Amino acid sequence: MGRLSRGQCLACLPGTDQSDCQKARKFDPDLLEDLFWPFVRSDIRQATTHFRERGKTFTYRRMTREEKQTVARSTHAFDKRRAHFLKFGNMDQGPMVNMPSALFRKLQNKCRDEIEQGFMQQESRLSHRELKSYVYTIFDLQRFFKGFLAKKMPHALDQKKVDAFFIQELCDLNKRLFRQSGHLHDYLIRYVVMFFDHPYGDTVLLEELEQDFRFRSRFFHQPPKPAVTRSRAREIFNLTADELQTMDERSLTRKFRKLARKHHPDKGGSHDRFVELSEAYQALLAKITPRPNSGHS
Repeated sequence: MGRLSRGQCLACLPGTDQSDCQKARKFDPDLLEDLFWPFVRSDIRQATTHFRERGKTFTYRRMTREEKQTVARSTHAFDKRRAHFLKFGNMDQGPMVNMPSALFRKLQNKCRDEIEQGFMQQESRLSHRELKSYVYTIFDLQRFFKGFLAKKMPHALDQKKVDAFFIQELCDLNKRLFRQSGHLHDYLIRYVVMFFDHPYGDTVLLEELEQDFRFRSRFFHQPPKPAVTRSRAREIFNLTADELQTMDERSLTRKFRKLARKHHPDKGGSHDRFVELSEAYQALLAKITPRPNSGHS
């Protein structure tokens, strides 16, 4: 093969058709920039993203009912769950039929390589503490477990069972979507790394419950003060006055979660008992003064 001189492209080598050379010289610079953008240094991307997006024009057109149905039917469930999590960050995604079809519009008329490259670019924005929860969600592992913990606290589940179900779903997806059986497809290897090499993100259960309540309720009213007396609250938590005096918020919350798992109605506990437990927690929490070194403000 001959050497390229200045101004030549691969299509200009001896023995090639000159029409190919002319076609190679004509390209869309914006398309070429998008092609090489993932390989630009992260600090440069961060500094110039605003300028790249400023020159682009976005036109939005409302989808018709028929288009929504077509998009919903043609989009794979795995792609739906990925798109939903990357947009909203929720592990509890609800029924798939309720997912907005507009989320999947960009996936239409694309080959599997284009779809996977697009998801890889979006996944690069996730923090390392989101990765395992992301994989747990997109492989729909919560459907193998019952109760509240499966949707809110997957790290409280039997992790051996979670791992086994993940491998099962990974192999099934490898066969059905990527048509591979002898080895794992390259596009799925990253999910193995995300799942086994990263921990679950910190889950502040009470804060998530409050956020969920605010989202589902059009008007939010400050809940009434706890109806349980402080002495009754100590009795429920099996604490003495001295133990409560030396306890910090983190220790109390840890004890509450343990009792909540035991008395939750989904686990066969009493609804009234669970409500009383929550009120007792609020009563004791109001008594605790955060320490400077406790990590709570």
